[in-house]
Amino acid sequence: MSATPIGRYDGAQVASVQVRLTADRVRRWEFGAASFTRRGYEPTDVDRFRMQVADELDALATQVANLRAENERLNDHLELHRHGVIPSTGAAAKLPAAKEVNLLSAAQREAEQIIAQAHDYAQRVAEYARKQYESYMRAAAEEAKQEAERAVADYRNSSGANFDDSVATREALRIFGEMMMSHMQAAARHLDDGSEQLARTMQRLAAEVTAGAPAGIRVAAAPTGSPAVGAGGSAPAVGAGGPAAVGGSRVRVAAAPRHQR
Repeated sequence: MSATPIGRYDGAQVASVQVRLTADRVRRWEFGAASFTRRGYEPTDVDRFRMQVADELDALATQVANLRAENERLNDHLELHRHGVIPSTGAAAKLPAAKEVNLLSAAQREAEQIIAQAHDYAQRVAEYARKQYESYMRAAAEEAKQEAERAVADYRNSSGANFDDSVATREALRIFGEMMMSHMQAAARHLDDGSEQLARTMQRLAAEVTAGAPAGIRVAAAPTGSPAVGAGGSAPAVGAGGPAAVGGSRVRVAAAPRHQR
């Protein structure tokens, strides 16, 4: 498998199905660096990447729906054979039944592959979001520190000979604490929202695949929740500000508000 990094979206045709993004491409994807004065990844690259993940999972959801319809049709056809509505005597009549069994087996394998891919995407999106959350909190702490230092400098300039170290320390701690609390509260809200929406989407995908499996065919269950990531075991929102999506359901995320001076 090639390990060459990539950073451009180029959908390809595989067996008449457009493959927008693969697990290998997710592993090798690289985001452009932000400007020198900013931390983290370039927001435009992050938004584009997440939209591509959403497109790919939309395609997977469509495949699941098509498989379910095909399975139902084949299952109904087999039931008609069993009840004698469609004659099945003679060697020639047995050939379609064998073909249908093979199609059912192939449909089962493809459904299980889709479930595995969905689980892989959920894991990777959660891991990526965790790293973004940690980077965001580091940047928030640095911003709060700089704001506190700026407030102390302003106080020093305005007070002159009346400068008091204890007053300056209290003011610096107050500003730092208020800014960090604001950032943490905003991040926690997006963590919870993103985790809940991702869990609901994975449950819906699992229900679609399970409902589409014909009688006698077992399909491995999809994950019913997102992996525990970050504070509180939630999948954190990616701080670049844009929709993350799994299976067509968009998860709205945004950066926490900056401190208002």
